[in-house]
Amino acid sequence: MIYSTFAFVFGAVLLQCQPSLPAPFVLPLLLPTVWIAWRYRSRRYIHLPALTIAGLLWAALMAHVTLYSELDPALEGRDLHLVGVVESLPDVTSERTRFLFKVENITDGQQMYASPGRVQLSWYQGATELSAGETWQFTVRLKRPHGMANPGTRDYERSLFRKGIRATGYIRANDTNRRIGVAVIGYPFERLRQRIAREIEQALPSAAGNGLIRALVIGDRSGITPAEWRVFRATGTSHLMAISGLHIGIVSGIGFFLCNGLWRRSATLCSRVPAPQAGALAALVGAFCYAGLAGFAIPCIRALVMLSALLGGVLFRRPLQPTRSLCFALLAVVIGDPAAVTSPGFWLSFGAVTVILLGILGRIHLTSARIFGVFKVQWAVALGLAPLLLLLGFDLPLLSPLVNIVAVPLFSLLLVPLALTSVGLLMIWPTLGQALLMATNGLLGQTKTILLMISGFSDPIALSGSPPTWLLMGLLTSVLLLLLPAGIPGRWLGILLVYPLFLYRPLSPAKGEVWMTMLDVGQGLSVVLETADHRLLYDTGPRFPSGFDTGELVVLPFLKARGVEKIDRIIVTNGDMDHRGGLAAVLKAFPSAELLSGEPQRLNNGQPTLCAAGMRWTWDGVGFSILHPATASSWRGNDASCVLAVDTAAGRVLLTGDIEAPAEASLVEKYPGQLHAVVVTIPHHGSASSSRTPFIAATQPLYGLISSGYRNRYGFPRAEVVARWQQQQVKLLNTAESGALSLRFTTDGRIEGPFGYRNTHARYWMTSPF
Repeated sequence: MIYSTFAFVFGAVLLQCQPSLPAPFVLPLLLPTVWIAWRYRSRRYIHLPALTIAGLLWAALMAHVTLYSELDPALEGRDLHLVGVVESLPDVTSERTRFLFKVENITDGQQMYASPGRVQLSWYQGATELSAGETWQFTVRLKRPHGMANPGTRDYERSLFRKGIRATGYIRANDTNRRIGVAVIGYPFERLRQRIAREIEQALPSAAGNGLIRALVIGDRSGITPAEWRVFRATGTSHLMAISGLHIGIVSGIGFFLCNGLWRRSATLCSRVPAPQAGALAALVGAFCYAGLAGFAIPCIRALVMLSALLGGVLFRRPLQPTRSLCFALLAVVIGDPAAVTSPGFWLSFGAVTVILLGILGRIHLTSARIFGVFKVQWAVALGLAPLLLLLGFDLPLLSPLVNIVAVPLFSLLLVPLALTSVGLLMIWPTLGQALLMATNGLLGQTKTILLMISGFSDPIALSGSPPTWLLMGLLTSVLLLLLPAGIPGRWLGILLVYPLFLYRPLSPAKGEVWMTMLDVGQGLSVVLETADHRLLYDTGPRFPSGFDTGELVVLPFLKARGVEKIDRIIVTNGDMDHRGGLAAVLKAFPSAELLSGEPQRLNNGQPTLCAAGMRWTWDGVGFSILHPATASSWRGNDASCVLAVDTAAGRVLLTGDIEAPAEASLVEKYPGQLHAVVVTIPHHGSASSSRTPFIAATQPLYGLISSGYRNRYGFPRAEVVARWQQQQVKLLNTAESGALSLRFTTDGRIEGPFGYRNTHARYWMTSPF
């Protein structure tokens, strides 16, 4: 069963690596493939390949079903009228209310269109209180799922695909926005979650810990701040701070032992139903209800399936071997949701159980010291999950095993039961419930304080760059060897296999080369320039009103993926938020970087100096020069942007920031015949106030790179600007369409690229921008 399960899952994984889905006419081959796998189950050379193909075809079928309800591209950016049901617990901040909405009818006022199914809506102005299960009518603007596409960063489109969200949008201020009706029967768990959230808010209106209480009780993590998440990640305790498989296990365990113990006290009950079966049923009911409070999040569903496999054997008096239970749960999850294999949580949760079975089963006995057993479990889990964490791009907190030895029992035996009990009492006995909830909140506050102190001493292990898969497979092999029972020859070889991984260094430019990457930061700008021994960051991307910081969530992950340990110079072209928004996060990670800006007076971080025409330096055989603005000039705003020229063996690269027509004219006048470049970043994201014909004629590039947001409200790049560049035979590339753009300028005068990340790393769930 183990080989069969892995073959089917491997097929589902293979599909997730494909740039496009198999044609629909191939899908009927699924049934004969399954028949072949069953008919020849005793012949592995036929059985296993057939199951792999079946897994791929099943995953393709489910993906086609999900993508079938895609929003019509012609409807993007238009006012639409939706009627549907609020599906989720609303995420409310001071700026907006965000929720999932199941669309029943969609029209533009003249014609009815096919429903995209589930959409994610944000309500910014005039938002009223929403409740799950309510039927509403809204006027909205929608767009297909689209996220920033960069090396080393989160795949937002994949996340939306896994949740079945086929469009995102915002609600327009309109008199037609109104509540139509309230569901009386539907969405019971979501309505209960919302009621609990209100009760917690009223009981702890100003308490800093109510966000963590909500996370533990109803799985609502919106109240946990980014600073708190950093502490939890640094101490390896993130898995404890929201409803996960561990918490489902806690509740089911409490239900099992309570019911089993009470049931045994009645001979009549035991004569009808054995106590273990009653306990197993109570454990499953408790786990199901707790998973419902978490909104049936994917980790909770996985835990519920695994518990069902284990406890189902008790209920039907046919106990399964642990490995068979694990395989059954793995198979059930992948059949129900093949896209789950793209989730890090999928691999970490099943990986943790596998590691425990491999390293602990049959090796810790009841006569063993309890504390030693706990240490051994934590050691096995920490060691076994290390290669998975590194493969998935996470750091390894060194103190995580030691912290979890205390934190896991603390949450399992005290904090989670206290939080659930206090909220339960709050619903039926408010006075006692509030007192207990405040006490629980105090304990959580003390726990966070201790974790904050520990995080200052917990330096994580981080790999340099993104190692190749074969190196990470070597680490996985080493871990498997180390987890083998004592006495098996060759276990010590596991230690030797670890060293090559930490000796690995990512490829870097040779002397005289320049590697350029224009990151996809939405409506903003950020460019990374790499030479043999130096790194320059040209703008840091925007920070949006929602709190999304591209410096922290795009620039730094990219630099980590590239193995960058030092930035020599940061140039913030001007003081607008779409260029300086990520500066604070970048400077926190690289405080020694020299900072230049065209508007240093508008920067609130670091010690910037004015970038001025005439500044020149050479790094590793590559020349850099500032062409604009002039020293102590009167340029302000966009026209104060630093214009940087990079001279390579393949020609000049011209980075232009947000300059507009006056600054362009100044450059053409000041540097006659000297502005020719092979690559130019199109000024001001393609605004109509820039890219005048004399400037285009003076630069005459092969490639023009545009950094803009997908369907941005300014309409950049403007059609007339695109036409002017194309009239000069310039090939234009836009990050909104291509994702991050990378080029390599070699010492023999060649240009490798431009490569668009959406092309080189295409996946079938990615939305085509055309």
